[in-house]
Amino acid sequence: MINVHSSYANTKEILYTLICRYQPIARSNLADIAGLTRASVSNIVKEFLKLGLVKESDKVGKKVGRKKVLLKVNDQNTYVIGVDVERRNIVATIYNAGGKRLKTEKSSSPFVKTLHENVKDTKKLLDRLLAWAHLKKIKISAIGIGVPGPVDPKNGIVYSAPHFRENETLNIKKIMEKTYKIPTFVERDANAAAMGEQWFGVGKRHDSFIYLLLVEGIGAGMIMDGRLYRGAHELAGKVGRSVFPKIGNDGRIRTLEELGSEISALNIAEENAKKVRNGYLNDVMQKRQLNIDDLIDGFKAKDPVAIKVVDVMIYYTAIAVSNLVLFVDPNLIVIGGDFIKVGPHFVEQVREKVKKILGERPLADLKESPIYDLSISLGAATRAISEIVSMKLKRLKE
Repeated sequence: MINVHSSYANTKEILYTLICRYQPIARSNLADIAGLTRASVSNIVKEFLKLGLVKESDKVGKKVGRKKVLLKVNDQNTYVIGVDVERRNIVATIYNAGGKRLKTEKSSSPFVKTLHENVKDTKKLLDRLLAWAHLKKIKISAIGIGVPGPVDPKNGIVYSAPHFRENETLNIKKIMEKTYKIPTFVERDANAAAMGEQWFGVGKRHDSFIYLLLVEGIGAGMIMDGRLYRGAHELAGKVGRSVFPKIGNDGRIRTLEELGSEISALNIAEENAKKVRNGYLNDVMQKRQLNIDDLIDGFKAKDPVAIKVVDVMIYYTAIAVSNLVLFVDPNLIVIGGDFIKVGPHFVEQVREKVKKILGERPLADLKESPIYDLSISLGAATRAISEIVSMKLKRLKE
């Protein structure tokens, strides 16, 4: 599990992640999973215990012989805020180190705003959460933010975030740290979702998997050998930018996002609902603009247009999954995003179409995210927790 070239600091961070994923776990089992000696694991665990990062839980074992002491993360050691910044909606949540939600604040807009406006709205949510934390005597150690678009995760800069009202570049880390004096970490939404799934979702028992995020854009977060894979230029997982040449009469190259994202799904739904002049979606459109929940509700109400649009989404999702299988050959692909609300039908139909596309080739295990509705905020919190753990371990060494 742990690469022989990993530094001692990286080894400690990986061990903490493994405890989080496999808890409660004995030192001997942890050593086996990590590929380290039991003595090495015991020495590192001593540091964790000294810092209060983990704690020993009940002993387990047979009636005869020495019982094993189990380790688990100390939930109360670290508290962070995880934020999911979307184009219309923002969700901010206080989590403890075990991923438990303590308090959530939300903001919603009927129309797409600029990234700058959304950051302002995020600060309003943070103000309320920090005020609540102060009353509860909870110290917030860090803020993690998941956001669409190309992101510089080290400096917290979002470059030309797509699908917002304006094309902006914004240093969110600098803005938040100047305002709150709290360490802030910014992550691309799909990467954040993958991290949340790795620590707290179906990816817990997988060292390598891909999280496919289907929202207003399309992206993938890639966990390779237990760690987030970013690529040489932070471009790994930008599957939404894969191209489809000469589709349509104009011969213009189109991207997967233009054809199979929530934005394209709503455009197709509105165009077709106007033509039929009846049905669930048409009724909604007489009152207001459609949103993705309307489309899903229409599918459940058996609206023909909604059913057609979901089929289109299934088709393009199957293409994305097939390409990921051929490019990366993962054991597991986790699908997240609002279309999971359709129910098991969505992933089941994607799986069937992937089988037809790939034929006799081996298929990845395909699962829906059990935490799809909070994977980005939880993943952003995960990034924040991992950074704080790293800081504490470095200070101990000093």
